[in-house]
Amino acid sequence: MKILTFNFPALMGVNSYLVYDGKTLSGAVVDAGRGFKEISAKSAELGIKIEKVLLTHAHFDHIMDAGKWRAAGAKVYLHSLDGMLMKSGGAPDGFFGAAPRFATEADVYVKDGDEIKIGNETLSVVHTPGHTPGSVCYLTEGALFTGDTLFADSYGRVDFPGGSASEMRDSLKKLFSLPGKDGIDVYPGHEGKTNLGYEAEHNPGNYRL
Repeated sequence: MKILTFNFPALMGVNSYLVYDGKTLSGAVVDAGRGFKEISAKSAELGIKIEKVLLTHAHFDHIMDAGKWRAAGAKVYLHSLDGMLMKSGGAPDGFFGAAPRFATEADVYVKDGDEIKIGNETLSVVHTPGHTPGSVCYLTEGALFTGDTLFADSYGRVDFPGGSASEMRDSLKKLFSLPGKDGIDVYPGHEGKTNLGYEAEHNPGNYRL
């Protein structure tokens, strides 16, 4: 799996990832807070066809461009427990006033253990509630896309509507028990990447939750 990172400092440093099969040039975007123009241009340059948008959760800073990708023909994937959050624009209870204009919906609802094909490559869905009820991570060989569940030396907030400290604790334990964790790079929703084996040993989620 080839991975290109796009970071957008003006939007709370949110990350979007272009992932693709280098042989078939089938591609997907992981999280879609921003970057439609930039990622479209890069994919066109490389000859990549973006077929899917894989959302880790439905907060507004991760879905703002999801509607643009749908209009361009990509299928949007999301866990059903975040479906209503996405239809509200990613801001329950009006937490962010401008969010309703980003409202859209998923084409495919995923669940724990689902496998998603990107050309000849496969990503597995790992349901990790805590930041939101429908938060998921996407696991492929050597890489884990964690959204706002796991960061470098940190973890996602649990004080937003739908958040849960106990669920976050269980989700982190689930990630930290994945086999081969020392060989898995973590690509989070914000800030830089880290290593799952390192986080399993050092992440404060082990003792603060």
